[in-house]
Amino acid sequence: MNGEYFIACGMYAFDQTLQRAWQQLFDRFGPLIEAEVSLKPELVFACGDSDLRDPALFLGQTCGYPLMTRLRDALSPVCVPCFDVPGTNGKLYSSCFIVPASSTIETLQHCRGKVVAINTEDSNSGMNLLRHALARCGAKPHYFNAVQLTGSHHASVEAVAADRAQLAAIDCVSYQFIADREPALAAAVRVIGFSEQTCGLPFVMPMKRHSARLGEACVDALNQALEEMSATERKRLHLQRFESVNLADYRSILEFESAAIETGYAQLN
Repeated sequence: MNGEYFIACGMYAFDQTLQRAWQQLFDRFGPLIEAEVSLKPELVFACGDSDLRDPALFLGQTCGYPLMTRLRDALSPVCVPCFDVPGTNGKLYSSCFIVPASSTIETLQHCRGKVVAINTEDSNSGMNLLRHALARCGAKPHYFNAVQLTGSHHASVEAVAADRAQLAAIDCVSYQFIADREPALAAAVRVIGFSEQTCGLPFVMPMKRHSARLGEACVDALNQALEEMSATERKRLHLQRFESVNLADYRSILEFESAAIETGYAQLN
């Protein structure tokens, strides 16, 4: 394999301490995979479509919903990081539903007529899983007074903490990272439940480059690199292991979307 390639790792790297931990992991990964590919030494802490469609991408991380929709023609899932945090189960994860700590809200039904915050309109954890949960409890169009688009899970937590919004669905891994670093912010919100579980945020590879052999080599190298990390940085990431995944593992994401549409709640609003 000729040429230099880079790794994009931005989904769970929203501050410098997390970035240093991921950097340590991939600093160890690089030499282990050198027989397969020539990697650039730096990580790119980004996860936009332009990064994921860059011909020089080797590995990147994305959300399962865009993987199954607009990026399905370009990327193949390789593996998923498995975390030890509430709401996860091996390679599965969920969203936690948060409300202001001072509110009397106890269920999603109590959120009718309130303001909901979502990170992005194509987020599995922030939108799709919440839409599915609302559809199951009977939500219909215009269930909320307003939908506030925040741009990130961290900003959604801030909006709920300040009572600018009364509900948000937060990827449980992101929520744990926020609670670790900003306990006062986490104390200003309250978890009232969890969504259904889907396969976690995958590391992906351009479809034209991906092969079963290369994917297996990456998973082996990532797990070896994880073993070689310092205990402090490994604990910081709550990482247990990496597991291989394929596109079929993410099928439930579209099944949850279809179920919401069938009940008449096609759009979170």
